Amino acid sequence: MGSTRIRGNKLALTFGTPGTDYWADATSVVLENEEKDSDVVTFEDAAGESGTDRQWFFTISAVQSTATGSFWRYLWESTGEVVPFTYAPHGNETATAEQPHFLGTCKVGPKPSVGGEASRTSEFTFEVRLDVETGPTLDEGGV
Repeated sequence: MGSTRIRGNKLALTFGTPGTDYWADATSVVLENEEKDSDVVTFEDAAGESGTDRQWFFTISAVQSTATGSFWRYLWESTGEVVPFTYAPHGNETATAEQPHFLGTCKVGPKPSVGGEASRTSEFTFEVRLDVETGPTLDEGGV
């Protein structure tokens, strides 16, 4: 029997307080990390023991919608704020050991783009990067 797989047909993605779930606007969500850029390296950084040598971030693609309550509108109105997030890639409401949630805070960057190429049938989308400020931590539901 293989491992439980994460499927691309549901997720839960909340931002803010109280948390609002924006999964319905998202077309792609990836929580990833890269080496942190730093002009100054401390001895702790050089020793690699602090665990802070990686920058976590979300890359999110979503539909453009200026409607009140849309993800695009939330980002537009929250530019520069540090907000809590909950990311549940399995789409489950309650975190478990088998289907954990990822928690933390992230900073909303510049206002999202608006517009796109002319078309008779396509809908506009946009992509945004949200840098994680604290976390992510793995929530297994109190296990």
